[in-house]
Amino acid sequence: MRKVLGINDGRKPRVPAFFCIKSLDIMKLVWFLLDTGSIFSILNESEALLMGIEPTTLPYAKVESIGFGGTFKHRMINRSVELIFKTSENDFYKIPQSGFRVCSPEDKDPEKRKRMVELTPCVVGMDVLSKFEIHIYKKKIELISFEP
Repeated sequence: MRKVLGINDGRKPRVPAFFCIKSLDIMKLVWFLLDTGSIFSILNESEALLMGIEPTTLPYAKVESIGFGGTFKHRMINRSVELIFKTSENDFYKIPQSGFRVCSPEDKDPEKRKRMVELTPCVVGMDVLSKFEIHIYKKKIELISFEP
């Protein structure tokens, strides 16, 4: 059994993971919002830029996403990505992903776009969460995997 711990402030259950693209020599710790209603995990534009990834140079994902604001397009990192979670036993649990979505808002109004970039979190969706039992408590998160 592997247990990954996160935090819950009552509104935003989050877990930390290293976002790794070995082929680009990128590894960065990112806090991901747990979103059991999302099919896909998403990196926000701000985190992508901090890693040296320019979202506007990435191709669009073939499938749009649906959210409270309607449908929207995502960009795709077409490289192997790993999310690396540190466990409570001080080892690491790696989840490989073939590609990863990046949310880069396209609103033409610069102020509205800026606000969207500021408010969009990095999200870990069911593509990753389905590998865990999810326990959300008042102040903490436990993701439990029984895979070796």
